[in-house]
Amino acid sequence: MTASKPKILIATLGTRGDVQPYVALAAELVRLGADVVVATGRGFDTMIGKVGAQPRAVPIDFEALLGDPVTREAMFTFRGKIKVARTTMEDQKKVVRCLWKIGLEEQPDLILFNLKATVMTLVARRLKVPALPTALQPVITPTTDFPVPLFGLPAFGKTANRFSYLAARKLMALGMAPVLKPLQADAGAEFEHPGEMIDGHMPDGSRALCLHGFSSALVPRPKDWPETSWLSGYWFMRPDTKYTPPPDLLQFLETGPAPVYIGFGSMPSRNPEELTRLIIQSLSQTGLRAVLARGWGGLSGDTLPDVLKDKVFVIDKAPHSWLFPRCSSIIHHGGAGTTHEALRWGKPSLVCPVFADQPFWGQRVHAIGAGPAPIQQTKLTTDTLVKALYALDAPSYAIGARAAADIMALEPGAEGAAEEIMARLATAKFTSLAAHVTKNEHVARRRAGH
Repeated sequence: MTASKPKILIATLGTRGDVQPYVALAAELVRLGADVVVATGRGFDTMIGKVGAQPRAVPIDFEALLGDPVTREAMFTFRGKIKVARTTMEDQKKVVRCLWKIGLEEQPDLILFNLKATVMTLVARRLKVPALPTALQPVITPTTDFPVPLFGLPAFGKTANRFSYLAARKLMALGMAPVLKPLQADAGAEFEHPGEMIDGHMPDGSRALCLHGFSSALVPRPKDWPETSWLSGYWFMRPDTKYTPPPDLLQFLETGPAPVYIGFGSMPSRNPEELTRLIIQSLSQTGLRAVLARGWGGLSGDTLPDVLKDKVFVIDKAPHSWLFPRCSSIIHHGGAGTTHEALRWGKPSLVCPVFADQPFWGQRVHAIGAGPAPIQQTKLTTDTLVKALYALDAPSYAIGARAAADIMALEPGAEGAAEEIMARLATAKFTSLAAHVTKNEHVARRRAGH
């Protein structure tokens, strides 16, 4: 490693919500002088290049994958999950082999990876460099506070909650085994190292620091977490000051009360037309203004009834950091990114989850008093949505959302996380010293010239 230009490889797989926070972190690392490479799926090269990092695409397109009927069915049925696992097995093997190749080619000084890219632990073992696990959900470090938030599990009690993390690890290891098998010939020795791949790697045998990129406003740091688990706050992109909204969208926002935002991001609906019809009926009954975001297939919204043409504006997409401050409340699928972005601007939310960690975030939003109880997207009705739309106006939810925003404003976030990573990289000490750094502390350090 050179003292002036360390190279950091970030490996993250998934939809935009799985990639954008890592690009935000990459942007801050680049600002601090690092040479950053981001390995991820296709379709993100422009976003990565804009922040000064180097994109390395792997052979998978998650937007196209989510648009496939087989993948869509997997979100709603167990049989669908089994079928998609079988049909995408060869693609997953290609992705893993590509990540292995990228790691060896780039020769980084440090690797940061998410749960879908644990092959980077093998790369780190081969190169004898640190590989730090990261997560945008509390899924890596076991706790007795709540069960692993991946399967919509209810709280079981302290012992069972903690056990759920061990069970999830076993399931992930079983699922990854056939995907990793083709690497056995090239990385056989690396498989023999002690420790689980999910926990990363430290060349000196110590426990790797685990970076948690979500907010303590939603998940207070569990008391039974070890010092090596660092809760930094969510990794937000800095607002795009160069964004120019379409004139008709700007006019809509400026000529009436703040609208409710309704959009489900990268989550395709089982029946987009039916979901859109339900939403339009609910808006017709309430008379509320709304911005309706089509996303990746969750909503259609091509034809509006005459009664709503002046009250509903349909968009394909717009930066959340620009649009959400101009909205009254947010209705969304409960992805980690959208959940944090809504609360970042102090906006009450209704979460309509589809799968994975989304029910967990919906429960957390309700638990902190920032929105009504979540409603599973498949269980939405005109009746329940109308009631939720009215409920979002409750002053208590606005207070809860504003309190969360105040906490987020004091967290290190991407900027503070990058500063700590660079400081530890310079001394080769990835210890628990970073575990409790607050935004106030790292801002004070910078002002003092440290």
